[in-house]
Amino acid sequence: MQEDSWSHPPSRLKLQSNQVDIWRIPLDLYPASAEWADSTLSADESERAARFHFEKDRHRYILAHACLRDILSRYLHCEPKQIVFSTNNYGKPVLLSEQEMDFNLSHSGEYVLIAVTRGHKIGVDVEHFRMNLEHEKIARRFFSQAENQEFSAIPHEQKVIAFFNCWTRKEAYIKAHGFGLSLPLDNFDVSFAPNDPPVLRATRPDPTEARKWTLLSLDVHPEHAGALAVEGRDLEFRYWDWKMK
Repeated sequence: MQEDSWSHPPSRLKLQSNQVDIWRIPLDLYPASAEWADSTLSADESERAARFHFEKDRHRYILAHACLRDILSRYLHCEPKQIVFSTNNYGKPVLLSEQEMDFNLSHSGEYVLIAVTRGHKIGVDVEHFRMNLEHEKIARRFFSQAENQEFSAIPHEQKVIAFFNCWTRKEAYIKAHGFGLSLPLDNFDVSFAPNDPPVLRATRPDPTEARKWTLLSLDVHPEHAGALAVEGRDLEFRYWDWKMK
């Protein structure tokens, strides 16, 4: 869990190479910002939003991607609609004009998380606690052997939190690499017991990779688990609550 609390950002933002900014956006902001959010998206994003069958999912997509444009524009000193995205070979969005800046977005339940940095691979994940999942069955399928052994020993009343701690940390690490599902979830081990600090414990086939990364647990909301994975050590983390300018 982060040491610093979420706060509102200053009017002018600079992002140094040793800094990582994490933004939290409540999805219930959409009704008040609907007109702004709709007008911020590109034509392609608007078309994608229109394909959602459920209105709630459409609103989440619109607000999340409008906020991503707004946040990146604060570092790039441009209008949100001027930002042009491309994708890597695995479909991960990248900035066309600012290759050095890396970012990642995740949304679940009632929150969006966006992480931004310069010169570091980065991934973020948030998950709303779902009690109706077959947590142990999913763990056996996707967690590593070492993680499964530890998960089976977790007390029953802590299993949901432990499961989502593990899942978000593994998702954040995979998203940071930008390889999609081509990086198997059982190729690395993370800590996840409720009172254990977040750590990338082991990576395979290269065991030295684990020492290059920092994992964070993000205190998003009592009913959500959040995690950040960033390549680098001794970084400064800043936690911002998004609001319209």
